[in-house]
Amino acid sequence: MIKVLLVDDEPALVEITKLFLEKEGGIEVETALLASRALENLKTKTFDAIVSDFEMPEMDGIEFLKTIRNAGDKTPFIIFSGRGREDVLINAINNGADFYLQKGGKPKSQFAELRNMIFQSVKRKNAEKSLRESEERYRAVVESQTELICRFLPDFIIIFANDAFYRYYDLENGAVGKIKFKSHVPKHEAERIKTHLNSLSPEKPYGDIEHIVIMPDGKERWQHWIDRAFFDDKGNIIEYQSVGRDVTDEKLMHKSLQEKVNYVQALMDTIPAPVFYRDTHGVYYDCNRAFEELVGFSKSEILGKNIYDFFDKELADLYSKKDMEIVQNPHLQQYENQINNAGGERIDVMFSKTARFKADWTVDGIVGVILDISERKKMERDLLNEINFVQAIKDTIPAPFFYRDKKGIYHDCNRAFEELVGLSRDEIIGKNIYDFFDKELADVYTRKDMEIVQNPHLQQYEYAINNSKGELIDVLFSKTALFSAEGNVEGIVGVILDISERKKMEYALRENEEKFRTLANYTYDWESWLGPDGKFVYVSPSCQRITGYSAEDFSYDPFRMAEMIVCPEDRQMVISHYKNIIEENSGVEHFDFRIITADGDEKWISHYCQPVYHDDGTWAGRRETKRDITLRKNYQDKLTLANEKLNLLSNVTRHDVLNQVTALIGYLEILREITSISDKSSVEIIGKIETIASTIQHQLSFTKDYQETGIKSPSWQNLLETFNFSQFMLDTASLNVETEVEKKIEVYADPLFGKVFYNFIDNSIRHGSEKISSIRLSTINSGESLKIIYEDDGTGIPFENKDKIFLKGFGSNTGYGLFLIKYVLSMTGMNICESGVSGEGVRFEINVPNGRFRYI
Repeated sequence: MIKVLLVDDEPALVEITKLFLEKEGGIEVETALLASRALENLKTKTFDAIVSDFEMPEMDGIEFLKTIRNAGDKTPFIIFSGRGREDVLINAINNGADFYLQKGGKPKSQFAELRNMIFQSVKRKNAEKSLRESEERYRAVVESQTELICRFLPDFIIIFANDAFYRYYDLENGAVGKIKFKSHVPKHEAERIKTHLNSLSPEKPYGDIEHIVIMPDGKERWQHWIDRAFFDDKGNIIEYQSVGRDVTDEKLMHKSLQEKVNYVQALMDTIPAPVFYRDTHGVYYDCNRAFEELVGFSKSEILGKNIYDFFDKELADLYSKKDMEIVQNPHLQQYENQINNAGGERIDVMFSKTARFKADWTVDGIVGVILDISERKKMERDLLNEINFVQAIKDTIPAPFFYRDKKGIYHDCNRAFEELVGLSRDEIIGKNIYDFFDKELADVYTRKDMEIVQNPHLQQYEYAINNSKGELIDVLFSKTALFSAEGNVEGIVGVILDISERKKMEYALRENEEKFRTLANYTYDWESWLGPDGKFVYVSPSCQRITGYSAEDFSYDPFRMAEMIVCPEDRQMVISHYKNIIEENSGVEHFDFRIITADGDEKWISHYCQPVYHDDGTWAGRRETKRDITLRKNYQDKLTLANEKLNLLSNVTRHDVLNQVTALIGYLEILREITSISDKSSVEIIGKIETIASTIQHQLSFTKDYQETGIKSPSWQNLLETFNFSQFMLDTASLNVETEVEKKIEVYADPLFGKVFYNFIDNSIRHGSEKISSIRLSTINSGESLKIIYEDDGTGIPFENKDKIFLKGFGSNTGYGLFLIKYVLSMTGMNICESGVSGEGVRFEINVPNGRFRYI
């Protein structure tokens, strides 16, 4: 609405003019019959336009115009006069009138023209006002900007720069027109800037670039410029206008931010708990590997999908509702609930979520971590059960239990505590610690309680207290702080354990420990304990008696011991033994070696060691026993010489007797030939004599094998090689020989171990009948022992003979084969049984105990 002040001394004309101007709307007219009255109105009101008559009493229209213009009023002014003299028109225009309209003519067209003049003058005034304000704002913006603003010609001469530009480069007044835009640009950046500016065109006059500048102090800074090129009608560049700002801090901040973003991204991908980011509509925009595993989809399949695509509607509704709580009131939200995983199972989880904000601090979405608390929830349930259990059994605890506050006032106790102090619960509750115990003891309890109050911890200490009978008894106090919901210490909870019996046991234990240490220190053998670190933990004093050196002499180091006392011929064996001691060596190890004592004597030492373990099962090293066997070795050498002599005598005697038996059998053959067949009794007697002679012959052969058994020490023998050698000694060409034995298995056995397989194969050939076609050797390792299995597909052994075949003399040949086998195997702790099925073949199973087989 345009407000117009109409000034005219003719009331009738004023009324009609007002009527016509307001008729079509948009104009509101206020009237004044005198210029002086109009001036009064202008003091309190503002108008968009003034329409004034020229000829008026007291002050004409020109004087009225001069008055308001001299007062600085620029309101559009229209002279609406009945006089049409040219001098009046010129005078009005010269004094600032916007229009001049002569009265007369047709009222409708005249007032329409006046109305139009009003609109035009007001519009022009508003436009001028806007232009002034725009110019003022532009200049204020340019001059007050912190951005660098300048204009320069195509030759880079700067023709304008604002104050910020001057301050930034520390320029003196008048520098414009003398310096070039590229003056502060490094050479390697100048060509890039030139290319950028040349890329601007009339179709694309705008562009931006970031580059380095050199400051007056020589330091480099980063700037970001927005450039506009101005062109003439022919498309030639007239000048450039540039607005720039220092972005060095932003560059550094961006670099730091990018490093943090990379760190967060790497951290998120390594977090074992599912992490996600979804917008306010529940659409996923990021997640980590653990979240992929939770929902059973890859990241590419998750992003862009909604929360309802992965979780049951019931759960998804809850998650959406909780998300909205964060969107509406951003905060850290943590709550426990269930979630269905990729397998469709519901698991207990804890959500920890918060809002992700845009730069304007509006909520952009939700960032969350899902922690699997299934185990924790189970533990909580178990804990609750445990609490209930503890509550239930508190009154049945045989040890005195109590709760007292920080002032020593009792608030709870159990039956055992009542018995301890000789009062009922009602008599105890509300009483002080000094009411039940001697002051000396109560002072100690109070001081110990204060230690817990000031520094809450589990406190355990032993002391003596007086019971209801006044007797002092040894007890163990176990106390800790009871906290309020706010985390403040409310009092002390404690249990009093009667340790009188334990004290007696400790005394007895000390006595026993002293006995055992005395026993260990005075053993005849050299006892030692080698720790996991390869050093001796304990060495008995017998070491010095046997070697002439104490454990300190070789610094409890087995390698130093080997260098000091072990004979050079045996030293490497001993060193290798100690080098190869590891936790996995679980068997007993034994070897003999020689030492040189401090007196220079040579002694034989028999070494045994085995692993030892702590109560919790952890390896504690190895326990060693070293025994002086010098005397036994000397006797053994003498015994060996005696055995050699006896063996020589036995071999010569057996050889001579066998020769005689062979001659006897020969004579029996001759006697059989000359004896008449009809003399049946003589023939029968000759047959019995031949049988007896043959038995004597086999028994003598058995004595040879039996004599050799145990003569030589057992040794490690390759199982497969031993079996193959035995079969090569017999004709097995017609048999299919199968072996399922690892080449690296060795068995610790008597040197006659090969005769075991020789007898197996020989018996298979002799007794397997024409049915036999194959023999087979295999092994089964159960971890505790090794089972060696020999099988054939012959006739097998009848069930009723299975327990007899290992008896001496049983069988259709000599009756000593399987008997000898069992004896040979028993020499090194092995045993044998037959488990085959009669009619389907034999199956001999040899059980080798742990420590008697190894893998090489």
